[in-house]
Amino acid sequence: MDFDLTEEQVMLRDAARKLAQQEFRSRAARWDREETFPEENKHRLAELGYLGLSIDKEYGGAGAGLVSTYLVIEELAKVDLLTAMIVHDQNVSPRIIANHGPEQLKRRLVPRFVTGELECSIAWTEPQAGSDGTAIRTAAVRDVDQYLINGSKIFTTFGDRADMHLVYARFGVSNGAKGIGTIVVESDRPGLTVRKLEGKMGVRGAAENELFFDNVRVPATNVVTLGDPQNSLGFVKPLTIYNGTRVGMGVMALGVAEGAFDLAREYMTVREQFGQKLSEMQGLRWLMADALIEIEAARCLCYKALALIDAGTPDPQLCSIAKVFATEMAQRVTVQCQQMFGGYGYFGSLPLERMVRDVRMLTLTGGTTQTQKNVIAGHIFPAPTRATSVEGAFADQ
Repeated sequence: MDFDLTEEQVMLRDAARKLAQQEFRSRAARWDREETFPEENKHRLAELGYLGLSIDKEYGGAGAGLVSTYLVIEELAKVDLLTAMIVHDQNVSPRIIANHGPEQLKRRLVPRFVTGELECSIAWTEPQAGSDGTAIRTAAVRDVDQYLINGSKIFTTFGDRADMHLVYARFGVSNGAKGIGTIVVESDRPGLTVRKLEGKMGVRGAAENELFFDNVRVPATNVVTLGDPQNSLGFVKPLTIYNGTRVGMGVMALGVAEGAFDLAREYMTVREQFGQKLSEMQGLRWLMADALIEIEAARCLCYKALALIDAGTPDPQLCSIAKVFATEMAQRVTVQCQQMFGGYGYFGSLPLERMVRDVRMLTLTGGTTQTQKNVIAGHIFPAPTRATSVEGAFADQ
């Protein structure tokens, strides 16, 4: 197995690192404090082509693999998880459309995602359908050449500013994964109401929102994957993209942990207590050694999973393993690095306080740790007649 990056990947990573450290690092606290979206960061990311890194060149993207894409995202997450999420999210919904949507929809939308002209949120989670993604109730009913959308969504990231939403809906009367498909709903459609959820713990510049669909009409040409009550293909097809997305949560967590580690290491070389630097105290040195061990283990898991996806041989179990290990690791490491600063680390004048709050999200979104463990256990003990999780829907084919 080759663990070396290509020369192009090294250049891409180093350029992202320079951008993050020189331009984004000093701004990160502002987005958190003001709870505002980093427009200037997004424009810069679009200029550099980062919003379409994983999108095929045919549709204006860079055609880079997921390893290359997440090398960039990892560097951004070291200084600002919010900015990393912009690149992550804008390489997810467009990729679902580019990989599985009809050609006319690809041509009409994907190039505009790449340039940053359009933004698309993922509208999947519902109040009663979180980890069980097949329990959605939002309905799409055919009416001549249109679909009538009714239902609601919650925890829709960037839903307040998205130009459109990739909505998971039930096409016809069905249960479980059968009948579920995806359709694009523009944000200015009559009958669509968006309400911001207040009091978010971290990543405060990325608003979470409720969406309410009250007889929202959209053209049938907006269907990305058609739901069919006789099978689960309309639901399963987009899931191929979520293998990478799941690992992506782990990579972003890895980036936050690395950023916290770098700050702690630098501080420990100058801070003195009891007549010696913190970096000279064996107990603290061992804590940092343990942190680095976990960081490097997470890196290996995440990038192996991404490399397999790039090679066309995805391992869904490994994707779940990588997400669980990396996101849980990042919580432990970030808190431990905050500890090195003593009382100073508890205040928002330092990035550690924000990082601790931000990274907590990643064990929840994209499938909770407990849901991922169910998925992993399902691979250990297959139960083909049951589909109790998103990934379990594959059994319905």
